[in-house]
This record gives sequence, structure tokens and C-alpha cells, in this order.
Amino acid sequence: MKHFILFSIALLSLSTFAFAQKKKTDVKQPATAAPFADQPHAKNYLIKTSRFAGHCHRAVFNTKKYTGDLGQMVRYERYAKKLYEAGKYREAIFFSRRARQFGSASLAANGAIPTSDGKFTADEEALSSGSPTDEDLEKTITAAGEPMLTDESLMAGNLGLEIK
Repeated sequence: MKHFILFSIALLSLSTFAFAQKKKTDVKQPATAAPFADQPHAKNYLIKTSRFAGHCHRAVFNTKKYTGDLGQMVRYERYAKKLYEAGKYREAIFFSRRARQFGSASLAANGAIPTSDGKFTADEEALSSGSPTDEDLEKTITAAGEPMLTDESLMAGNLGLEIK
């Protein structure tokens, strides 16, 4: 009987405590602002794309299926690196994003499984929002005089994508 009374008192106090709490209001928190395309964000973006390029390079090297997508990936990433080094971080991210898209196409053509570096995180999506169209990026990179690259020409060595 003593235990029953103690249990009842404990249960009653818990239920009273639950009702005594303030009712939570449904105040929505403001959405977090998109990350600003500054040097550290751009550097991380380009490094991740560079690692992904290495994975794509290995897949094409192993299967010898040359679609031209690896060449385009390296072309765009090299240009993104130039923009990064010139302090044009937002533009570098746009070209690096397009490079990853070419890399994904290259992996698909070669039957390889993409790594997590090929996927865009929510922060990366926010960083690259407002990107120009693919056609506009192509016009820009062509006007800048970036040479077309073939997959075959990249099989011999270093892709030249290291970020310092």
C-alpha cells in the first residue's frame, strides 16, 4: 500500500509538471542564409571536385571508354582553378559544379560507381545557386581560350588540378 501511495504521488507530480510547462508556440525560425562564396568555401568545393576528377580519371583509365566527358571535366576544373586563384570564388564554384556534372556523365558511361565527392551537399547547392546556364558557361570558357581536351590525352599523367 505504501508503494502504491508513493507511486500515485510521483505520477501526479509528473502530470502536474507536464501541464505547468509553457505551451510551445509554433514560431518558425528564419531560414539560415546561404553560405557566402568566400575563399574557404570555394577551396573546399574545388578540392572535392579535384578528388572526384581523380576517381573519374581512374575509371576511364581502367575501362578505356573515351566519351570526352573526362576531358571536359578537367577543362572546366582547370578554369575554375584559374578563377579561384584570381579571387573570383563564386565564378570558380559555377565552373567546378559543371565539372562535376561532366565527371558524373563520364562515370556513368564507364559503368563506375560515383563516390560521395560527386554528390552535392545542401551547402554546395546553396553556394552554386544562381549559376549561369550550361551554354553561358561554355561561351565563357571558350572565350577565355581554354583548349578542348580529349580523354586520351589525360591518360598519361597529372591532371593539374591541385589547389594551394
